[in-house]
Amino acid sequence: FQYINKTNNLNELEVGSGTYLPELSRYLKENELGGGEFLLGIPGSLGGALKMNAGSYGYEIATNVIEINCYDFDERKLITLDKNSINYSYRHSNNLDNKIILSAILKFEHSDPKIISKKMSEFNNQRKKSQPPGIYNAGSVFKNSHDYFAGELIENAGLKGYSIDNVSVSTKHANFFIAKKGAKASSLYRLVQYVKEKVYDKYKVNLEEEIQFIGEFN
Repeated sequence: FQYINKTNNLNELEVGSGTYLPELSRYLKENELGGGEFLLGIPGSLGGALKMNAGSYGYEIATNVIEINCYDFDERKLITLDKNSINYSYRHSNNLDNKIILSAILKFEHSDPKIISKKMSEFNNQRKKSQPPGIYNAGSVFKNSHDYFAGELIENAGLKGYSIDNVSVSTKHANFFIAKKGAKASSLYRLVQYVKEKVYDKYKVNLEEEIQFIGEFN
């Protein structure tokens, strides 16, 4: 499920769900296609990005979606969903539950390689200034809203640097949690719950996770 194929439309690509987003971003640059520069620093694969409408710096993957190919466990068959039937919103998709995303047709626009390189460089510099460089992090932990920035609430609750076992709230950006080698998912889960409780106690705001936990956690 990791592949990138050109279609008959020069601005459209068929991309496998396992394709690493930074790899896709670099491929787009090499083929003079713009609109995917923001993908360079997102540490994940296309399937996950499509499921939760990943994005950064005001861009989101939903903008590029034409259709998604899935296996539907309820209907027990392969299906194709167009963008409108998915009804994307901020960090959320509809109609993709109980389905395995296999690939997608994505649309981009022809662009000058110099402009693409400039955008990628700008995004990369912004990320270095504002986000922790650690390998062991899963990106933004909580969703922002029109009313607040999750990282600001966490920081103002005095939680920067707070840790449980080998997982801690980043001292650089409070909406990023950093794990040391050997850290367990259960520790991350407990830290997430602790942060949610403390932010609610202070601001009466229920933070909503941007990451997803798969499995049973207590």
